[in-house]
Amino acid sequence: MPTAPFAGDDAPALLFDDLPAPRTGRGSGRPAWLYTGALHPADEPERLAELRSFAILDTAPDDDYDRLVQLAALVCGAPMGALTFVDGDRQWYKSRVGVPLAQLPRDKGFCSHAILDADRLLEIPDVARLGWADSQPWGPEGPELRFYAGAPLRTREGSAIGTLCVMDHVARTLTEAQRDGLDKLAKAIATQLTLRRQLRIATETDRLTGLPNWFHFEAEFDQTKAEKGMVCFVKLKTINQINSAHGFRVADGLIKQTADRLRAFTEHGAFIGRIKRGLFILFFPGVDPAEFARKRAPGLAASLAAPYEVNQLSLVCPVNLGFAAYPGDGATLDEVVNAADAALQVAIEREQPMAFFDRSVDNVQSLHYRLEPQLRLALARTEFVNYYQPKVELETGRIAGVEALVRWMDPARGLVPPGEFVPALETTGLIGLVGQRILERAIEDWLAWKAAGLPAPRIAVNVAAAQLRDDGFLLMLERALATLGGDASALGIEVTESILISDMERAIAVLEQVRKLGIPVAIDDFGTGYSSLAYIVTLPIDELKIDRAFVKKITADAAYEGIVRTCVSLARGLNLKVVAEGVETQAQADMLRRLGCDQAQGFLFSPPVPAEQLQRMLMAEEALEKSQ
Repeated sequence: MPTAPFAGDDAPALLFDDLPAPRTGRGSGRPAWLYTGALHPADEPERLAELRSFAILDTAPDDDYDRLVQLAALVCGAPMGALTFVDGDRQWYKSRVGVPLAQLPRDKGFCSHAILDADRLLEIPDVARLGWADSQPWGPEGPELRFYAGAPLRTREGSAIGTLCVMDHVARTLTEAQRDGLDKLAKAIATQLTLRRQLRIATETDRLTGLPNWFHFEAEFDQTKAEKGMVCFVKLKTINQINSAHGFRVADGLIKQTADRLRAFTEHGAFIGRIKRGLFILFFPGVDPAEFARKRAPGLAASLAAPYEVNQLSLVCPVNLGFAAYPGDGATLDEVVNAADAALQVAIEREQPMAFFDRSVDNVQSLHYRLEPQLRLALARTEFVNYYQPKVELETGRIAGVEALVRWMDPARGLVPPGEFVPALETTGLIGLVGQRILERAIEDWLAWKAAGLPAPRIAVNVAAAQLRDDGFLLMLERALATLGGDASALGIEVTESILISDMERAIAVLEQVRKLGIPVAIDDFGTGYSSLAYIVTLPIDELKIDRAFVKKITADAAYEGIVRTCVSLARGLNLKVVAEGVETQAQADMLRRLGCDQAQGFLFSPPVPAEQLQRMLMAEEALEKSQ
């Protein structure tokens, strides 16, 4: 019989010294919740969903909760205490004092009884008097349990998710003050749980769509412990244009509808995150890559291709999808996400709806970005150096100019070929800083040659597309000329056809300003662009450099000779200087001279060399002239 009678629904505690064993059915005089078989309340699915929403099961110890449990044990004068969450088949201790194990089977503890009435504390003065209960639930080596009191953790209407409980080795009861203290501490914990959940939702959930953000998505991935699956990036191609045309509210409405369409795939076990404005990520655990590519991926693309109805507007927003398999394309989340991003970039570059990661054609940009930290360190350590390749007058054999070429002097690897790092400089945006260093070093070397009494040749510096787009580029050239005392004979710049074609209007405007400074402009790799003869007349240039691909075959193929002849004729008609690149044999040099080329550069004359070696070449040339 109870040692204290029920006082109605608002009674502060349920006090039992002979709590019956759980069984199906009803008994006279006892509340029905004591006879529910496996002690699963009627709202068990909702209760478990509520428990899951706190994301607290199997988490690390927490100082705040530990202190509250210690305080509960102190207030109640009990040697044992715990903050317990009742899961589907276990009760798990988030914090514990004097309790030897981290969890118990659900039917071995009393917390599964205590959660059934979320309004009242459950107190068992003497476990031994129940007759059916195990007084050593933690095993024969564990402490004896004679007394239990549990205050439910109520976070919603219905059954509680766990308890704040205290236990003792001896039979006893709590005082009213102790019951009140335990109850208030339990309410404080329930409040803290709710506040932490709200904070987590606020920090881990995208406010517009309600989807997890990256950090929440990452946590979900870790919790699934999936053995395999597919990661997918979804990029809305025209969301920025829709925003510009119809306003941000329409764009936001379309993004929310996209999120709703993606949620449909959660029925198949997928979970979703929103990374930024028009970019989503999905993970499909447990799927086979081949089957996914055959069925799921086309279905996903089709669902996103259908028109959207936003504010009475019918809108279509094309998408790009990038897919990668876990763990085949990446053994960790970071690796497989990088692979999916690489696939997405391929889809974007090829203007395709979707692309799957292919290791054999892995996006080169990813390699470039992996190299970026080394390049930044090299820049800080001044490991990028200038090499110079002479431009030789074909009629006289004299050095008429030089081209400045960047080299990376890596302390570990030695001289790194430019093909291994220059594209990475361009991809990562470091080309501007390195280009500035090349220019500054070129000026220093030119002044050093002058100071040595040598006829310092004009130094041509290569200019990347990013530099032409930089508003500070012209200012950098003006500063360079100031350092040279205004002597523009020291400098020239070279740009490739592809750079000019990419933004013709901008290129023309910048190059016109460069020429106004007195700095000549050369087109590098001429003939490898798109429509060279059609646009060449519009460009503000002074020099045309014929690409090495034509020079290489000039003596072996009449067609290539004809191409070079045409280029020279065109340049002559436009009053441009002509330089041939990649000259390797005397026969090539002789033919270029007969065709009317002004200058040539290549290994026949000299490979790119350091400034000191070029200075020795200039000195030798001057000494030879004086001796004649």
